[in-house]
Amino acid sequence: MTRIKEKAVEMIQRMPDDDMFYVINILQNLEEMTARKDTEREQAMAAFQDILKYRGRLPEDFDADRELAEAREEKYGNLG
Repeated sequence: MTRIKEKAVEMIQRMPDDDMFYVINILQNLEEMTARKDTEREQAMAAFQDILKYRGRLPEDFDADRELAEAREEKYGNLG
């Protein structure tokens, strides 16, 4: 066990039983956050891998700004 975990166990052992509800609540929240972070990281990596599949497939003369302007015009037209 690492020193930091030992310190955490020592602190928990010194706490009264009445306060254990709060400790358990905090630990459960931390566990959920860690699981959520892992899921988000996996989703981000999957999305990144998906993007990499399309790398190098655009024509040399591709103009992203022009394409965006045309797509906006097509979708929204002239609102002003």
